[in-house]
Amino acid sequence: MKARTTVILFGVFIILLVFVYLFEGPLSERKQKEEKGGIALFPDFNKDKATKIAVKSTTQEVSLGRKGKDWSISDTDGFTADPQLINDALDTVKNFNRENIASKNPGKQELFEVVSGKGVEITISDSGQKMLAHFYIGKTGPDFFSVYLRKEGSDEVLLTTGYIKAAFDKSVKDWRDKTIFSFSPDTITQLTLKTSQEEIVLKKDENGNWQITSPEQVKAKKEAVSDIGLTLASLKAIDFAENYNLDEHQLDKPRITITAILDEKAEKKLLIGKENEEQSQYYVKNQSKKTIFLVGKYQFDKFNKTLQDLKEAEKKVAGEKPAPKKEKAQDKKEDQAP
Repeated sequence: MKARTTVILFGVFIILLVFVYLFEGPLSERKQKEEKGGIALFPDFNKDKATKIAVKSTTQEVSLGRKGKDWSISDTDGFTADPQLINDALDTVKNFNRENIASKNPGKQELFEVVSGKGVEITISDSGQKMLAHFYIGKTGPDFFSVYLRKEGSDEVLLTTGYIKAAFDKSVKDWRDKTIFSFSPDTITQLTLKTSQEEIVLKKDENGNWQITSPEQVKAKKEAVSDIGLTLASLKAIDFAENYNLDEHQLDKPRITITAILDEKAEKKLLIGKENEEQSQYYVKNQSKKTIFLVGKYQFDKFNKTLQDLKEAEKKVAGEKPAPKKEKAQDKKEDQAP
């Protein structure tokens, strides 16, 4: 009897050990993953290893490739891709979770548009052509704030939050990098604005104040100069010109040329050409880039300044009388006449 009791107690003890192992081990890890947002759909995905992204929809195909740190758009004239858009797309894949399973029925995959030829097919691979991620983005969910998703090789159709299709289903123009300049405005030490009428040179003094040094020597308006520097340093295009013809866009003889000298002696030069009157935009070019961009009128207005716009107004002392007018020589002769 005692032996039987001992066996039963031993069996209960083993069962308890198994439960402790499961809850403290695998089940506990799973719970932690679920608390952090679920189990990753691509658990081994490493965005830093990605060197190629191919996006295929019912209307277009776009292929993006990376060399070093820079991404470009394949089958174009060397168009560069926006690094932020690439990073956002890769982060989207990294954050995919295997949750909210809408269906496991292979017969419903076409209904959810998560098959080739229906939805958007995305493949991401590394430099060795190893597949890092392969999935389909289908139609919008019932609440319009979600979308159906399926991993290639899986029968599970997931309903994911957010309209993730927008992160991938872009035209070549939408993927293109619209950055004209990107540097810190605090590094600018000299600015030159050249038009057909005048050339204005501004320099930052040792106290960080801006001074006009040519064609006059006078203090500059801090806000006006800061606007020019901030706009130039982070200038992004609205659109692109259809070709690289400088003469056609009047960039061979620009209406305005802005030159910034940085504290490391680097030079940044912006050329502003003619206006695209239909869109109220202006053709511009970073002198060191091949691409011709289009910027908005509000951006153009930041650069379109005269000497009078940039001069600091002279402060009048309270009670000070205006200086007497100098008598003209002709007036003196008339006063002295008999």
